[in-house]
Amino acid sequence: MSKKLIAIALAGIFAFGVIAPAKAVTIEELQAQIAALLAQITALQAQIAGQTTTGMICFNTDLSKGMTANDVKNLQIVLNKNASTQVASSGAGSPGNETTYFGSLTYAAVKNFQASKGIINTGYVGPLTRAALNTLYCVAVTPVTTYPAGCTSAVGFSSTTGDPCSTVVTYPAGCTSAVGFSSTTGLSCAGTTTTTVGPSYGTLSVVSYPVSNPQTTWYGANTYEVVAGQYKATGSDITVKKVAVKITSDTATAFPWQAFTTISVWDGSTKLAELPVTSANAIETTFAQVYTFNISGFNWVIPSGQQKVLTVKMTTVPNPPTAVTTASFWKMELLTDVVYSDTAGVTYSLASGSAIPLDNVTLTSSQAATLTVTSATDNPLAGNVIGSTSATSKVDVLKFNIKAENVNSTLTSGTIKVATDGTTVTNAYVTSLELWDGFTMVAAAAPSGWASSHVGTSTWTGFSLPISAGTTKTLTVKAVLAQLPTSYTNDGTGYLKIITGPTLTGIDANSNVVSNASTVTGNNMYPFLVAPAFAYVSKSVSIRGTNSTTNPQDIGDTTITFSVTANGGDIYIPEKSNTSVLVGMSETLTGGTATTTTSTTWTCNSPAVEDSSLGDNDYLWRITSGSTANCTFSTLVTNTAGTAGYFRVALGGVKWYTSATSTSSSFITQNWGLTNINTGAFYLGI
Repeated sequence: MSKKLIAIALAGIFAFGVIAPAKAVTIEELQAQIAALLAQITALQAQIAGQTTTGMICFNTDLSKGMTANDVKNLQIVLNKNASTQVASSGAGSPGNETTYFGSLTYAAVKNFQASKGIINTGYVGPLTRAALNTLYCVAVTPVTTYPAGCTSAVGFSSTTGDPCSTVVTYPAGCTSAVGFSSTTGLSCAGTTTTTVGPSYGTLSVVSYPVSNPQTTWYGANTYEVVAGQYKATGSDITVKKVAVKITSDTATAFPWQAFTTISVWDGSTKLAELPVTSANAIETTFAQVYTFNISGFNWVIPSGQQKVLTVKMTTVPNPPTAVTTASFWKMELLTDVVYSDTAGVTYSLASGSAIPLDNVTLTSSQAATLTVTSATDNPLAGNVIGSTSATSKVDVLKFNIKAENVNSTLTSGTIKVATDGTTVTNAYVTSLELWDGFTMVAAAAPSGWASSHVGTSTWTGFSLPISAGTTKTLTVKAVLAQLPTSYTNDGTGYLKIITGPTLTGIDANSNVVSNASTVTGNNMYPFLVAPAFAYVSKSVSIRGTNSTTNPQDIGDTTITFSVTANGGDIYIPEKSNTSVLVGMSETLTGGTATTTTSTTWTCNSPAVEDSSLGDNDYLWRITSGSTANCTFSTLVTNTAGTAGYFRVALGGVKWYTSATSTSSSFITQNWGLTNINTGAFYLGI
């Protein structure tokens, strides 16, 4: 059948060739008629081969969440044809705004489609789901052929417009125009009108285009964007079939296949082709120095009058040998040697333009990860921790960040040092140091090697803690305190402290052994059986003057509020001073050169209560065990220096007891862990 149809068309061509002289047809008219017949032959061949697929959308590969591919965009297009499976009503994924990314919205829409077809709702586009989609949308379209106004065939020119009749308009089955949807397939009639134009000659040009992440120092086992060319088709659709990349080293001692494993070419995120870098694939110009590689096996179409970008990527070998790394530079070029063809069927081997180079690339061994340790923002301040006389207890002693850069890494071991005062808190009280990742304990080890300086070292081994490149983990170190004797007391001198933050060691994805160079230290932790915890709550500063004219802003009226939590038992703080006890809090003032502070007062709010067990109605503030009370002190600062400046009021210390009957000699004067309870700097004039 196909041979008969083509034979008829060819007979028409010869008939025109014979008749033309008798009718005095011009050469231009004869050429137009021949072009029209060629177009008809092309259309007949396409119909016979079953290639008339206007409007068809077919799915031949499985699709899943997280993928990026052109098939995903087609999937969104067909899902959007039905309101019950629509990907989105607006924005990305909505009708007319389909994307190539298979995200959560596409995943949900696929599950709705599967439900409508009785398929298990997995959200995965597998064989069953593809078959259901192809039944609906992978249907050959039967075109309806019409001709432009003033034409009765594809021969000659329109009697009304003068345009060539070889312009043939086709519509999908069920469509009579480009408006609305097909009555048989449900596909949109819009955009399915095609214009079949006679073959034409074309040219291809190329200019340099910037790559997204240019680098000139390359590490082993990495893929890099090398160069990119912007190609333009002129006069015809152009199909690119082959490009060439030249690799040059500055010394004749290294071969490209010692440095690189593959060369690939890309159209955006779509890989067009990939070529292994081997001696068999190389075209040698200069031994051990200059080689060209042809990357082919693809058909990259650039529509006439449009531009597309082709990017070259290269992957380095995992461990480049010395001959490669000692070369001063490598140079890569995307050549203008391009095999392409136009719609006239002519094949060309050279694009206009210049080669696109990347100069002075150096290769080095596999890139190693960099590990950096810093103190976490919530690293515990110096403070009180609660021990037990009936069991061991755990206390947070350090929080730190560790960041991996350049390469994924896995931590496998580490060391950390802890110190004690050696008298009140002895070495035996610290039984273990634990490393925690959130709520998961990673490793634990008892400190050993205690010296006269009361320093012990814990060595963590046998764990596996991965950290992705460019990410940061916040880890916690906990100290395990032994069961304390019932006679244990601490007068405020007994402590433990991380003196050298952890050194962590591991292996990165390139098999390099890595460890952090920087370390951090912790703060003094004071173990008590009963003790308060102090925390900043709020502050206020009001500036006024002793005289609105001469001294308009020399007085700072400050207020600071802090919380007191009683842990392990009741806490008592002197409200006022008397003959044996000073007031329970003190402030410090910094700034200026000569100042006067007056009228410092303080009070605590409920649930703190005034305790009169010592006979003085307002002698002690009592905070019951487990409760938290807010306490406030106000300080009036007057600048009498004669010079303006910045000032700061802070909580300098707190005196506290564990019993209402405690004597003045047994109270604790705490000045640790209060550094953030302050007003911040404020300005006073004169």
